[in-house]
Amino acid sequence: LVLKAMNGEIDYQDRHIGTFNNKAIFFDNMEQGGYTLTNRVNADSNVMEISLNLTHLDPVKNEIFNNKDFRIGLSHAINRQEIIDTVFVGQGIPYQGAPKPPSEYYNEELATQYTEYDVDLANEILDGIYPEKDGNGVRLGSDGEPIRFDMLVDATRFPAWVNVLELVDLYWDEIGIDMSIGGISGELLTERREANDYDATANFS
Repeated sequence: LVLKAMNGEIDYQDRHIGTFNNKAIFFDNMEQGGYTLTNRVNADSNVMEISLNLTHLDPVKNEIFNNKDFRIGLSHAINRQEIIDTVFVGQGIPYQGAPKPPSEYYNEELATQYTEYDVDLANEILDGIYPEKDGNGVRLGSDGEPIRFDMLVDATRFPAWVNVLELVDLYWDEIGIDMSIGGISGELLTERREANDYDATANFS
């Protein structure tokens, strides 16, 4: 798709190619490809959102994921600015999955809550609900087992999301959460979601 766009074989396209990573490539090739770049207001509130499965069939993971404080702790442990600088070449601001300022539904509190990077605060929150850890420093759930879960991501269409999650994996190690990344195809991801056979996913918001 990127090559077709660079060759001028597409009339207009944004989905799956209008990314920060591709922008420099398209810009340098405009004259040769015979096309121009245009600005488009994206309706998405975020380039990637992490969603824990709140209807998980495993009762322990269901309990953990539905604990709002657990999700808040995870959120404060993510260094969003470092992700923006490292993966998205400095373009963007830390933001939640909430309406953007042009929307009549924009709410500053909802858009920015829990986005502050604060590992101490994250640990304090998690210490209040899952204080016990195993020998590897992984927090223990209510069943006494380490809190481990898989994060599924569409690695074929959104390779940058894999890069984001590799950083998130490091951040969550610091707060005693063991997350593994599973890069799969979009078709398989949809199949797993519809079967409610997953722990967590990365997606648009």
